[in-house]
Amino acid sequence: MPADVTLTTRRPEPPSADFAFEIDFKRGEGSASRVFLAINDFIKGCERLDAELVGTIDSNIETVMVLEDIEAGSIKVWLRNLLSAVDDDALKQVDWKPAVGRYLVKAKYAVIKWVDDDTDPKSLPALAREIQSIAAETDVKHLPDYRAPSVTALLGAVKDFEEVKSRLLPDDRATFIGADGQSTDFNLSIRWDLDRIEELAIKEVVRFPVAPMILAVKKPDYLGNSKWELRHGKRSISAKIEDAEWLRRFQNRNVDVRPGDALRCEVQIEHLYGHDNELLAENYTIVHVIDVLVNAYRQENLFEDHGNGS
Repeated sequence: MPADVTLTTRRPEPPSADFAFEIDFKRGEGSASRVFLAINDFIKGCERLDAELVGTIDSNIETVMVLEDIEAGSIKVWLRNLLSAVDDDALKQVDWKPAVGRYLVKAKYAVIKWVDDDTDPKSLPALAREIQSIAAETDVKHLPDYRAPSVTALLGAVKDFEEVKSRLLPDDRATFIGADGQSTDFNLSIRWDLDRIEELAIKEVVRFPVAPMILAVKKPDYLGNSKWELRHGKRSISAKIEDAEWLRRFQNRNVDVRPGDALRCEVQIEHLYGHDNELLAENYTIVHVIDVLVNAYRQENLFEDHGNGS
């Protein structure tokens, strides 16, 4: 069934909408798409965050975000969470939806405040505990057993909101507005390096002994400032090469490596674990390149092509 979208200057009254996201954009500057991309990133980020947040209340709760209204002028989208729960006797005893809806809005305020705070030290586990206390305020289950959101999920939310900010110009303005009229502006002057944010989520790094591996090359790094895209069996990986002498020869074209070839190399593998003891990431570092293994099938095709052309 097609959806109707209406432009209006009328603000929808609660509880029709739970919150709004407004962008007062600098007219006549920058890409026109930046405003809509920022809104899209914000909505996707909220959807991912809400999926984690409702689970801290009860694993049976599900949420779908719907568009309630769009206001003209500066672009303002009003959004609402449609909450539902499968059979759960504890939830049937109370009118839990208003409390959970308020919790989702308050938690977003907390994440935005955290993103816009440039003071050190910053702590994602501390943000998780703050949101856990907000969840407990709902008192939906009448028991103090609300779990904290995972640090991994919060890391994703922080990245999503940083992506929203990166879309906009310094003279733009982005505002999160609750149904009660309370609002907070995104501080577009504060930007976080994503690598720095990921470091905050790491509790422990486990390094394995350097081991020999054969890695198929999907995409070499010809410029020398990023990772190589490789494959180990059916698994795609990205790896940084720290063999400076081999890299120098490769960049000087003394070594020929093409997609489909493979590197016989010595590799350091790291496992990065979060504060919830879950695996966050797996890093590969090539410390020494032993040899380049030419793709035999590609080599045979070259000989065949040469023979056909002679």
